[in-house]
Amino acid sequence: MSETSKFTEDILTNARGKADSIIREAETETKRASDEAKITISREVEAVIRNARADADAVKRRQVSEARHRSKLREQQEKDRIMRDVLDQTKKCISDIVRDDAKYIPLLTSLIETGIRELGSKSATIHLNEADLERVKTANLDQRISKGLDEIRVEWSKEPIAALGGAIISSSDGMIRIVNTLDQRLEALESKLLIEAGKSLFGE
Repeated sequence: MSETSKFTEDILTNARGKADSIIREAETETKRASDEAKITISREVEAVIRNARADADAVKRRQVSEARHRSKLREQQEKDRIMRDVLDQTKKCISDIVRDDAKYIPLLTSLIETGIRELGSKSATIHLNEADLERVKTANLDQRISKGLDEIRVEWSKEPIAALGGAIISSSDGMIRIVNTLDQRLEALESKLLIEAGKSLFGE
């Protein structure tokens, strides 16, 4: 082999060696970059999955909370409806009593006489609803009241009041009023009635 050919061969051999070295380095770098990229992508995927799971858990908790809230709301609405029914039934019982003279006249008489005594005056004005103003005549309320109260002058107001029944007793000058209506009695008992009904019906 001539000197020129040998020289050329040496150059090519060195070139191939360098090329192989560069290729190996490039392959190594490519693999390293690829591995790092895989690790990075894997971490990012895991982070996305964790975030997605956290979001899903948050949505689930919110949905459960909202479902419980709706359930509690429906339960409370149903309880309120039942308690309103209790009050309505109580008012109906009162209305039934008012329509039954045998039960109502003694009750009305007692409410009027109690109010007059509480007033503590020598004269009193009795205010009744429209139906009870008729009873003053038909049920002899005037005579019934007079028998129970000595030396007290009783006047009957001709202006009807808005009430289920019972009476408002006032002094002659109207400065003092004793409210003994069935409405007032029901209102005074309403909170106690609701508490007792709640305990009985719901254990509350």
